Amino acid sequence: MRIEGELRKEIVDSGRELYQLRLMTGTGGNISGRIDDKAIVITPSGVCKGKMKAYDLIRMLIETGEVTAGGKPSMETPFHLAFYRQRKDVGAVIHCHPLFCTLLSVTGETVRTDLTPEGLMVLKDVSFIPYATPGSEQLAKNLAMGMDGHDAFILESHGAITVGRDIPDACHKMETLEFLAELQVRARGNDRLKPLSAEEKDRILALANNGK
Repeated sequence: MRIEGELRKEIVDSGRELYQLRLMTGTGGNISGRIDDKAIVITPSGVCKGKMKAYDLIRMLIETGEVTAGGKPSMETPFHLAFYRQRKDVGAVIHCHPLFCTLLSVTGETVRTDLTPEGLMVLKDVSFIPYATPGSEQLAKNLAMGMDGHDAFILESHGAITVGRDIPDACHKMETLEFLAELQVRARGNDRLKPLSAEEKDRILALANNGK
């Protein structure tokens, strides 16, 4: 269980950091964190994530989606709730539209993690989620079908999601995801691009799993 005031501060601080890193722009993107098995705190609709205050955030019940404190939650609330309902290990969800992740998303590609050891250790495999209208229950259903065993997601023609045990973990994964996406996009046309061998990939994944 998290102290709600501390969680609100983490979300506000992470929104400012992601905005400064240009991983979030304008009023796009959303962040949420789990208080306990019953409730979450999520960012509001239509607010710049780099300029939020702790009192702007909304508290919601996971099971019903009922708002118990605050105003209008993010339009992407359905998929945030889907993560918390289906994945008890998820303590935070971050969704944004980073430039290079979104470039891959509009060409129907996911992010490769087999180019660097860090990519594999931090993200393992990135799930590619078929398109559905933002904010729709169908998008939440598409994610529910592809969320198990993955902590990073590319949404077709939309953007990216990372989940983690807490807000800092999810932020770290988002920053890593965008770095790998940029590497992949900038390396296009380079026929010398070389992934890690299958044997090294297995070794790195074993190290990542042992580190948990």
